[in-house]
Amino acid sequence: MAALDQHTREEAGPSAVGRQLSRSPARLRNDRSPPVALAILLVIHGLAHFVGVVAAFDAFEAQEPLGYLGGTWMVENELMIGLLGMLWAALGLGFVFAALAVVTEFGGWERSLTLLGTLSTALCVLALWSSWIGVVVNAVIVGVAVVSSNERFPGPPRLAV
Repeated sequence: MAALDQHTREEAGPSAVGRQLSRSPARLRNDRSPPVALAILLVIHGLAHFVGVVAAFDAFEAQEPLGYLGGTWMVENELMIGLLGMLWAALGLGFVFAALAVVTEFGGWERSLTLLGTLSTALCVLALWSSWIGVVVNAVIVGVAVVSSNERFPGPPRLAV
């Protein structure tokens, strides 16, 4: 019984307050651990973006047109194909870095995920129908970012941009 009382006093003492204040805002609640599942999803999604890079640079090397918008827009300009490939790569790397930000609870990861998800959705819509699953995954990512932002910064609902 005395050991239990000593343990209770240690948890409620000044050192406990210091421990709570030194934690990041996302960890103030005991029910939250780093969202590892979200980070894994972001890394997988970022790696999936490199399929677009490979497709763009294969078309660039073969000097063939690259089909976008379900084949209705054929990109034949080599510069444009290269730029689209680099855009796929930049967004893929952005998702990998966002996964690091999520795990380390770097401030503002919600905003960066909202921006990355929106840009990725636009690019996936351009590359329909081969990238339709990316639209669904981006919707989940943006939804998680907005909900997490609203939990972290309570108040009226808002978009985390």
